[in-house]
Amino acid sequence: MTSYHQRFLAGEHAQVWAELGRLAPAGTEAPAGTEAAAGAVDADDVAAVADETMRRVAVHVRRIAGALQEFGLVSSRPLHLPPTGAELADLPRLEAEIGGLPAALSACLRNVGQVMFTGDCPVLGITYEEMEPEDTPLPDPLVIPGVEWLRQAWDDHRDAYGDPGPFRFTFSPDDLTKANISGLSYDIDLPSGAIDPPLIGVTWRTGPITLVEYLRTSIAWGGLPGWSTAPDDAPAELDRLRVVPDF
Repeated sequence: MTSYHQRFLAGEHAQVWAELGRLAPAGTEAPAGTEAAAGAVDADDVAAVADETMRRVAVHVRRIAGALQEFGLVSSRPLHLPPTGAELADLPRLEAEIGGLPAALSACLRNVGQVMFTGDCPVLGITYEEMEPEDTPLPDPLVIPGVEWLRQAWDDHRDAYGDPGPFRFTFSPDDLTKANISGLSYDIDLPSGAIDPPLIGVTWRTGPITLVEYLRTSIAWGGLPGWSTAPDDAPAELDRLRVVPDF
């Protein structure tokens, strides 16, 4: 039987992730409509797909970060910080303390690192100063947490509640917050044995969206996935950043 990783390398990117997303989390009973429990799938095969996916995301992140600088994006933070050796060393400990991370999230932390495409770049419709809630679409510049971000969130949760348990991890600010409007966040419930977890709070998307789907949309729209809701209004310059995702 051809592995998921082999199929992914052969170009079945969306198909593979769609099938992996239908698998029940490890240790749970597979509900109606799922094909099998994730525990029955080769964990190394799943990890290989997740790592290859996030290596490709990292390549696109570096490309977009360089282009955003050329477009004159003004930001108070580095656009991309790859994971450090210390963070990579801490990740297995952190995953054990939490009780399990989704494969896609774990691979993202290992291979991509912190991404901050927020700031001011009028030519691409990004601003942190003058947006109003009725100014739609909001561009929703890509933000991805690093290991240190997760470590701080977990330690704060543990300090607050004493007995570690399930918590809702703030993956990133939501599209409103990124535009300096009072908003909420995009979250992932942890611990989780899911392979590709739902990203909670993406309100511009009709229906649920998983982490990989959100990253795929983000890369397809040059790091500004909010423009996917109004493609005819997107800045012409954004075409230089857009690609067909290879994951």
